[in-house]
Amino acid sequence: MAKPAVLLIGGLDPQGCAGIAADIATVQHHDCHPLPLITAMTEQSSAGLTALGAVNTNKLMAQYRNCKADFDIQAIKVGLIPDLIIAEKVKQILLDNPGIPVVMDPVLASSSGGKTVADGVRQYIRDELLQHLTLLTPNLPELSLLTDNLEDVEQATTILSEEGLQACLVKGGHADSEFATDFFISEQVRFYCYQTKYASDVRGTGCVLASAIASHLASGQDMRDAVVLAKTYVSRGIRQAQTVGSYRLIKHSHEPLALEDIPRLSYQKTLIGQQFNFPSCPSRLGIYPVVDSADWVQKLVDIGIETIQLRVKDRDEKTTSQQIKQAIEYLGHKPVNFFVNDHWQIAIEQGAYGVHLGQEDLHDANLKQIVDGGLRLGISTHSYWELARALAVNPSYIALGPIFETTSKQMPFSPQGVERLKQWVTMLDGNYPIVAIGGINYERARLLKPTGVGSVAMITAITLADDYQKTTRELLALWQ
Repeated sequence: MAKPAVLLIGGLDPQGCAGIAADIATVQHHDCHPLPLITAMTEQSSAGLTALGAVNTNKLMAQYRNCKADFDIQAIKVGLIPDLIIAEKVKQILLDNPGIPVVMDPVLASSSGGKTVADGVRQYIRDELLQHLTLLTPNLPELSLLTDNLEDVEQATTILSEEGLQACLVKGGHADSEFATDFFISEQVRFYCYQTKYASDVRGTGCVLASAIASHLASGQDMRDAVVLAKTYVSRGIRQAQTVGSYRLIKHSHEPLALEDIPRLSYQKTLIGQQFNFPSCPSRLGIYPVVDSADWVQKLVDIGIETIQLRVKDRDEKTTSQQIKQAIEYLGHKPVNFFVNDHWQIAIEQGAYGVHLGQEDLHDANLKQIVDGGLRLGISTHSYWELARALAVNPSYIALGPIFETTSKQMPFSPQGVERLKQWVTMLDGNYPIVAIGGINYERARLLKPTGVGSVAMITAITLADDYQKTTRELLALWQ
């Protein structure tokens, strides 16, 4: 398949440290094809920006027409806009590409100081360009400039949203805090993305972040995944930064994702950096049936199942409590890892081994009470941004799914596949037990075992089998 083409609109840094040079390297390392469209031939060094060097608009539009002539643009990244004349041409280009993701890094000043863009450009971005953007990625000083020196991030981004901006990611690296904390807001969701601060003297980080996001959007990624994956890429690049001339530059790399570089995601500012210490569970949970009654718990434990989840849906609280109590009474002191789905209060009251929560359940659950109750916690994930959310909670295990197409319920997520599971097993190895779930039967479990995953969960492969005892024994024998 042809590589997705990303149109890069921005200024040329003659030293190759930021701007179009950084954009090109980033897009190429994300397996996309860069189409560089230069707005300015800047004059800058470590002493600062001395000239913006706006290009002739006829040359700019000629560049653009040549980009369009042979490539199907899948995303646009906008950087330095040196003057109002160029700004008007940028708007014209955006209008010429309706429906294409547009990420704008509003470069309003050079990180090394010196000359800045005119106030009129800032106002033009706000009045004329915001409504055509998919995502704006300002840092804190840029957000302040765009919103008349408003210092409250949530208030400032809400104002921009009301003026037509689809989504905004505010980069918080300039803040004086232990963590580098970004704030994301869209019509659907708002959250904080945070991670330990690395060196702040690395050049071109804003360009790389915006270009990485644009590349992921060009490849069809969900916006939230694009943000988390791009931040992971930048974090690794900063951690491995190399000295070049007078600067430290991001190291671009095709290396697999590393757990230490993935940001943590929180919906509440007060939870940033808060650590939860859930009890650990076995690194390999084995065959993990998810059943809907205490009777099924008893039948499968009698055959030899050692990890099981009771998932009672669409019943009143009294019936649910009775089912959980009945299962726990039967289990007694048997060495069984018994998880309760969702109903964490009842699980605490009845003394369950652990509780399993979906992403939606995390909004309402009192995690401190679950920790204090001594319960293990398993969390469902279906994407990288949900993994970032799970990592912030520090659960006992992480479940990834659906691995295959599933018929148990309608899923808004595409199947993750065996290769994605392999990546996560490698990435989480030694840190979090991982459970594969979704469309798994005996044959598919056999395919998954070589990935090294420690557990496979199934909802219907056992309970709807013609001979559940035979099926269970075969699965147990397979996973020895």
